[in-house]
Amino acid sequence: MIVDCHTHIFEVGRGGPFDLPASAEDLVRAMDKQQVELSVVLPLVGIAGNDFVQQQCAAFSERLIGLYNPDFSVPDETIPKMESFFEQYSPKGLKIHPRYQGVTVKDTVVSEVFHWAHERGVVILVDVFLYGPSLDNPDLHPIAYHRLAQQMPELKMILAHAGGFKIMEAFMVAKSNPNVYLDVSFTPAYFHGSSVADDCGFLIRRLPAGRVLYGSDFPYVPFAESVDRARSLMTDTGDGLSRQFWGDSAAALFGIALK
Repeated sequence: MIVDCHTHIFEVGRGGPFDLPASAEDLVRAMDKQQVELSVVLPLVGIAGNDFVQQQCAAFSERLIGLYNPDFSVPDETIPKMESFFEQYSPKGLKIHPRYQGVTVKDTVVSEVFHWAHERGVVILVDVFLYGPSLDNPDLHPIAYHRLAQQMPELKMILAHAGGFKIMEAFMVAKSNPNVYLDVSFTPAYFHGSSVADDCGFLIRRLPAGRVLYGSDFPYVPFAESVDRARSLMTDTGDGLSRQFWGDSAAALFGIALK
């Protein structure tokens, strides 16, 4: 069974760098072609809001599950809004995109969200792909999450895109903290032909089985390309490691019942 732990849909129906079809229906069709049974859909303000994602996932309840993207625009309202939303929808985890949302782990409200998730056993997937004007902000780098992982050892945290070009830094954070996982969405395709892409295979083999997860980053990476890149990384891996990478670990993290 393949579980894609990192996908997006767009309220406008298209999106990504190539303006590809990106509705929930488009996602499911792409999944069918690549024999992906289930996808985790990540909401993000301005692209696909929390209510929209939950409603679309409900329409494809056998194939899609949605996370929740905290609203940091009014810090005093962040936790109350999140609690209210969880009472209504019960999403499977949180997605935070610090670079896009203009926050860092040093912000009090972000720390409060992490503690909230820690207390409730809620998984957090956080974007650590560095790019643009904030490229040199150390509070956005993978290493910035090491201290949080140390302080909250029961919190399950996924560093998205395996850190991008900071992949070895993300690797060391995961190696130092058994509660930190990495997803290899986007990075193998974006850095194809470079040592960074090759290092994704190193992560899979060097970290314990189940600590590196498959993700596509649909529609930013076409599904076929994502699956092909991931399969090339998994050459000569054992069945146990392969099952964990392709879906078993993500299913366990997000509380997905596998058929």
